[in-house]
Amino acid sequence: MTEARELGWDTLDVILVSGDAYVDHPSFGTALIGRYLEAHGFKVGIIPQPDWKNPQSIAVLGRPNLFFCVSAGNIDSLVNNYTADKKPRRTDMYSPDNEAGHRPDRASIVYTSLLKQVYKNVPVVLGGVEASLRRFVHYDYWDDKPRRSLLLDSKADLLLYGMSEKATLCIAEHLRAGNQWADLPQPPNSTQAHKTLAAVPADRLVLPAAETALQDKKIFAEHFASYFREGRKKKPRVIVEPYPDRFLVTTPPDNLTGREVDALFFLPFARAPHPRYQAQKIPCYDFVRFSTITHRGCFGGCAFCAISQHQGRQIISRTEESILQELREIISPDKDFQGTVFDLGGPTANMYGMSCRSSQECLKNSCLYPKICPHLQATHARQKALLSRARKLPGIKKILLNSGIRYDLALLDPEYLGLLFTHHVGGQLSLAPEHICENVLAVMGKPSYHLYVKFLNKFLAFNREHHVQQYIVPYFISAHPGCTLSDALQLALYLHEHHLRLEQAQNFTPTPMTAATTMYYTGLDPFTKKPIHVPKGEERAFQKALLQPHLPKNYRQVAKALKLLQREDLLKTLTQA
Repeated sequence: MTEARELGWDTLDVILVSGDAYVDHPSFGTALIGRYLEAHGFKVGIIPQPDWKNPQSIAVLGRPNLFFCVSAGNIDSLVNNYTADKKPRRTDMYSPDNEAGHRPDRASIVYTSLLKQVYKNVPVVLGGVEASLRRFVHYDYWDDKPRRSLLLDSKADLLLYGMSEKATLCIAEHLRAGNQWADLPQPPNSTQAHKTLAAVPADRLVLPAAETALQDKKIFAEHFASYFREGRKKKPRVIVEPYPDRFLVTTPPDNLTGREVDALFFLPFARAPHPRYQAQKIPCYDFVRFSTITHRGCFGGCAFCAISQHQGRQIISRTEESILQELREIISPDKDFQGTVFDLGGPTANMYGMSCRSSQECLKNSCLYPKICPHLQATHARQKALLSRARKLPGIKKILLNSGIRYDLALLDPEYLGLLFTHHVGGQLSLAPEHICENVLAVMGKPSYHLYVKFLNKFLAFNREHHVQQYIVPYFISAHPGCTLSDALQLALYLHEHHLRLEQAQNFTPTPMTAATTMYYTGLDPFTKKPIHVPKGEERAFQKALLQPHLPKNYRQVAKALKLLQREDLLKTLTQA
């Protein structure tokens, strides 16, 4: 409370508990919510990474006047703590000195339990990615079974999903006005338990009963497809998830506008880790320190990605003036800034400024697959204008787009490609073709491999013409639903033929609320209900090994895989050092 007392605060209105180390920067959800509430007159405190083995560690700031907010951090705690092979991670880029072990598994549940032990009558609100993507019945890869909503397992009073600044403020203002928690009108972006549906709008989506979805894989797939498609709508309805003794009601989102997002970046962030860490480094801070966010949302609709389930698929773009002002007045003057902006982007950098021109409802999973929707205003005009002006700012030498681009969109604009290759590649350009087999890409919802080849050829032609050495670093996923062992071999042969040796191999990780995770658990495509091949057990290890067959540690797995495929003739070719 020392800092609070220096501000003249004897008590705090809202206390945020986070699984991350505290970095006071707009790229971190806890800092963002804290500063947003503070800007609206609330006294806010933050408890980063409390010792979950000691209940008193959660009491260091005392009892809040209004409520607690709990977040597992910027990443789901189990994704953060374990690899795709369920092995404990040795590092944690959101913790001091990259040290693992500072956050518990299922942090949302653990922190809420601690708070309920110490402060029995103070409301606890869940937020962050972990809560957001576990708001409905979901499959948990680490338990290898479906689980009910995190709201119920945590025993929190309310769950907020997505970008929930407005919802958090709504709660705080209601309680500050002297109203009781029991009288709180359910805010947007929230999931709450109701005993009856009397106060719920009649125009609502009622999901299959949670207990049935937990027991029947076909119903689970239907359950997922129902809420997924509702979330595609421009004006989604309230969603009801029935349980035996209550109903979980999820309200539609109410996101900030572009100009409201602009304002967030000029709140009085220190833009640095908290002084408590002294010489300790928080690795993720090094990347975001000289980067900025241009927009929220993603309309790509990749089957393995949950961004649209969290941020939405509508692109909410900041204004050019706001982004340029941040670069000019905050990032560039930093004494340690050496001229390189590491990222000017969002979930996908080149979706900035894009929107749908149709006012009609659309239930397509993706605006880009199987082909780019004719209603999409797929123009790079705003991003080109932004980058052009940003490059001219004093002190700016290089601007990178490390959040990645969609090459299918980029191919629509030859001028954009030229600007990208000329100014925004830092020696290497990361792309995510994910696979080369069309049947696998179709399941993923990714563009055709031929578009990747087309982009690659243009990139190589540019390098030859301008006598520059730049490289594309491709990312591929192994063991994705729909990918057979034969498909994995085709990818291995492609990598060998093109002399590509991957530094990292990534097995598909089934994370909550993605279509691919539903496929992994049920063995069904949730939208067509057709069976789909799902690599599990030893086959996952085989597919991962085939991404890096040259490594001695993978020799036995590669040999086994080739024997199964009756292609032992390829063993020497693929495994030669």
